[in-house]
Amino acid sequence: MKEKPTPVSVPCHQPAKYKMATLLYIGLLAPVYFIPPALSLMFPAQHFLVAAIAIAIIVPLMVYAIMPLLSRLFAGWLRAPDL
Repeated sequence: MKEKPTPVSVPCHQPAKYKMATLLYIGLLAPVYFIPPALSLMFPAQHFLVAAIAIAIIVPLMVYAIMPLLSRLFAGWLRAPDL
């Protein structure tokens, strides 16, 4: 029976936390600015419902669309060593 090959660990460069925080800030600007007011028009006087739906929309949008896009766009800056 064949032995399983041992995995080789490859060093991975993690971006600085301030760089990721900056991208998160940039990525959240538009969704937080537009989505809750749009939902407030559909559900007036339902503040909790608006917040719950907005979060349910913004979180997957950030995880699956905005942050991957921003990470690709700013890949050079994220990989650049801090001075």
